[in-house]
Parts: sequence; C-alpha cells; structure tokens
Amino acid sequence: MERGDVMQGQHLNYILEVHKMRSISKAAEKLKISQPALSAHIKKIEEALGVPIFDRAVKPIQLTEAGQIYIDYMKRQMDLDKELREQISDLECLRRGALTIGGASFFNVSYLPGAVAEYMERYPGIRISVIDGNLPEIIEKALNNELDLFLSPSWNMDERCCYEKFLSEKILICVPPAWSINDRLKDWRIPEEIILEGKLSAWLENKENPYVDFKEFREEPFILLRKEQHIGNMMNRLFERHGFSPEHRIAAEQTMTSYALTLAGAGISLMSESTVVKGHLRDYPAFYLTDLDLCTRDMYIAYPKQKYLSRAGKEFISILKNSLSAFEE
Repeated sequence: MERGDVMQGQHLNYILEVHKMRSISKAAEKLKISQPALSAHIKKIEEALGVPIFDRAVKPIQLTEAGQIYIDYMKRQMDLDKELREQISDLECLRRGALTIGGASFFNVSYLPGAVAEYMERYPGIRISVIDGNLPEIIEKALNNELDLFLSPSWNMDERCCYEKFLSEKILICVPPAWSINDRLKDWRIPEEIILEGKLSAWLENKENPYVDFKEFREEPFILLRKEQHIGNMMNRLFERHGFSPEHRIAAEQTMTSYALTLAGAGISLMSESTVVKGHLRDYPAFYLTDLDLCTRDMYIAYPKQKYLSRAGKEFISILKNSLSAFEE
C-alpha cells in the first residue's frame, strides 16, 4: 500500500470502528469482514505510514498518538471532499448530489415524509438518506459531518449548531374514546374533524373557554414516555404544575405506542397536532387541549455552524417550512 492510499475514506471507517469497539474482533464482526482480513488491512496502513496506529500492548486496544493524528487528518480530508462535492452540486443547479437528514424516529415520521416526497419530485438527482437516532447521537453525527441536517425540539439545543424554526404546533391530550369522562368534559372535547381539516386555531378563537383543567384527569391512568423524550418531559411538567402524579401508569418507549394504548382504552397520552393530521391514522381518541404555554412545541431544522450548508440543504429547509406552514396559521 502506497502512502497516498491510506487517505481513502474506507480506511478511516475501518480504523474508526476498531477505535469505537476497542477490539479488532468486535470491529470485524460489525464491519462484516474476517478478523484476519481487518488485522492485515490495519497492518498495511501502519506500514505505509511508518508508525503504529494502535497500541496492542494494552487491553482494550487503544489509539497511539500517531493514530489519533491520522484520524483527525482523515476526518478533515473527508470534510473537504464532501464540501467540494456540495459546491460542485450547487454549480450544477442541484442536478446531482446527496443530502442526509437525521432525527428521532418519531420526528422523522411526523415531519419529513411530505417534504422528502416534494423534494425528490423537484430534484430527482439528489440522493436523500434519513437517519433515526436519539438527539445526542444525531447531534454528534452532524458535528462529525455524517449528517447535513437534523430535526430538533426547542430544548437541549447545542451552541455549536444553527437552528431554524420550521413549525410551532399544539400537543393534544388523547383520552380513550369510550371512557365516561368524555361525557362530563364534552364542552372541551375537540371534534377530530376540526383538527384534521386544519381548523383548530379558528375553533380555539371561537370558544370562550377551550382549555380543559388538567386536574380533571387526576384519577385516570396515563401512558408515560421517558422524561428525556420531549412529550414525556411535557407530561411530567403538567403533573408538576397541577400537583398530582397518576396512581395508575403504563410506561411506553414510543409515542405511537402510547397512542395505540390510548385507543385500546389503557390510559391517557399526548400526541402532536401534525401527527394527527399527517399520520394517516385510522382511529381517533377524544382530543383536548390544556395549558397552551406548556403544550406547544417549536420544532427546528439544524446544522453545524462550522460546516458548509449546501444549496441542496437550503432548498430542503425551504420545502420543509412550506410543507408544514398550515400549522402556523
């Protein structure tokens, strides 16, 4: 292997995986190649560089100082290569290129489909990839230049990134439709067609008192998401404000799971307005609103400050904002 060959991106992927797994055997399994093949590949890179990349005398395996320098320079080279391709794509008026977007799976499902479909219709030469993950992982990928854009709520923003708001929407209380409490609260129940037809803001303006007192639900069971999830955190703030904690609760990992449990009659959950409208749902619970200062979510499309934002990325941001503009009315 010539010295110039070690600057290829595939080599960095191998080295990074070994560094991440702290084991050549585990990295080989993840990369789906044999351990001897990976060991031989690393040895060729080290021979071409003239220095060892890994210190094999310690367990688990660690990068040498030269190995860290190699990774740092390779990342910078790959960043420059990516920026070059993006700027050339800009000159070609988006006839070809690539765009990678990340976010929590629920955010991706709720906000991206319409925008991605419209974008692909306008720019069929741009390859789009959508990556799911939790927010800290997604931010780290963006800062490592593995993502161009990512979706983020208004909390836990990273100062190393730029944020552009694309949506402000209401979060709805979802109550099992067959529960008798709906008869008692019928004056505050929001007809599902009002939400589906995009008339929620007008309905709120015409109601003298459209917001239900959250304490009305204190004796009911709830479906709870984790506190580090945005809607899970919102539910906990409602409990704190209204001074109660549900005696009966069910823990769920995903927002759509909590919604399905509500439809089955298991408990109360929260759901975003846009998901109800655009989620192609077949059945609906009883909907209510409360404490609008808490139950409003601002959503942002973000990107690292130090990275070049391509024309492809700027155009996607514009399409995303327009695709959800109805919720701002």
